[in-house]
Amino acid sequence: MLTVAGTGCQNNDIASVSAEEERPSKLNTGRTAEEVSVNAYVDTSTYISSGFSFLNPAQVNKNRQAIGGNSYTEVYGFNIPEENRVRGIRWNTDDETTSIWRPQGIAGFTRNGVRYLLVSWYAKDDAEFKGSRITLIDISPGSATYLTYRHILLVQPNIPTGTTTYTQYGTYAPLKVHAGGIAYFKGKIYLSSTNLGVRIFDLDKIIEVSTGDTTSGKCGKDASGNLYAFNYRYILPQTGYQQINNASPFSTIQVNEEGTQLWTGQYYAGSADASIVPKVFGFPVDASGMMQNSGIVTVAPKNSLFADNHAHGIQGVFRKGNRTWLSCTGSPSNSYGSNARLARYTDGADDTVRYRWPYGAESLYYEATYGYLWSLTEYEPNAGAQNGSQVNRCIFAVDFSKYE
Repeated sequence: MLTVAGTGCQNNDIASVSAEEERPSKLNTGRTAEEVSVNAYVDTSTYISSGFSFLNPAQVNKNRQAIGGNSYTEVYGFNIPEENRVRGIRWNTDDETTSIWRPQGIAGFTRNGVRYLLVSWYAKDDAEFKGSRITLIDISPGSATYLTYRHILLVQPNIPTGTTTYTQYGTYAPLKVHAGGIAYFKGKIYLSSTNLGVRIFDLDKIIEVSTGDTTSGKCGKDASGNLYAFNYRYILPQTGYQQINNASPFSTIQVNEEGTQLWTGQYYAGSADASIVPKVFGFPVDASGMMQNSGIVTVAPKNSLFADNHAHGIQGVFRKGNRTWLSCTGSPSNSYGSNARLARYTDGADDTVRYRWPYGAESLYYEATYGYLWSLTEYEPNAGAQNGSQVNRCIFAVDFSKYE
């Protein structure tokens, strides 16, 4: 393992491999005393190997309309300088204000000439039993479905016992993870799983649920073969996972600019965890997208905004060359209505270079074709410490060249 010296709001994370459920863990202290390693890929796809028909993203009926234009700049704490803004999206009113789902991760891809964004969410409060979901958004101007989107429930094979909130059948069940980060690589989705590592999904294995949007209290496949997914028309099943050792908690994940590594970050709050040194880790991937257990890179970014001079509150990460861009929240310093920063760290430097970043900002995604760095904000009204009743939730892109 190469160590570089320089050295989603993960507090409520929901992680054992068997139970597929993550709970808060503050026992891991960002340790590297034990060497970071990656276990071999575990295939969990047997439960969908027969009896299902699969769809791809183009076949998904997108039933919600996002808002384009410049209205995204009106959300609370949006402090990006005007000359750095390139694009943005507002959710529809329901998704902009819902308190039972929060967006966390962002990624994207292009297929058959259509550009898509993917956003991961976790369920909370009265809907926590529904686990996590992704959203597929068409962002191609001129497309017949431009700025329409669909929520897709994430599922996995481990069936919980004794559920009381809903009716659980067999075959598949909700995936209760924080879904703090998401990456796309060669048709696969990589979801950061707080204490486990990475959960993997095949975007060509979307399944349409026969009961459609009409049954909100059931999940799984019943004895008659009927499929249920609460009030979701589509599910995306986990096909496998890779466990990462001695590098949790995993708050985010993204592919580097060169397309050779998956980078994860650790979330620790600067106030509660001031003695902990948060790190980011780069895991080489082979041509099929599997993480390799050699050549792993560890970086401990500096950030002088925090008393211990380390980069706390890491919500997003992007890596290019020997530089890491971090979406960090919880700074003790407020800047234009936000305590978040985009921090650029060069390996071995004594500090980061920091930029204004919107309140409640989460993960990062670099769209290389356009030179866009995308991110998103998470809070519904009355949720953040500062935003009160104001809307905060949006997706936005900046001109990456302004931050290099």
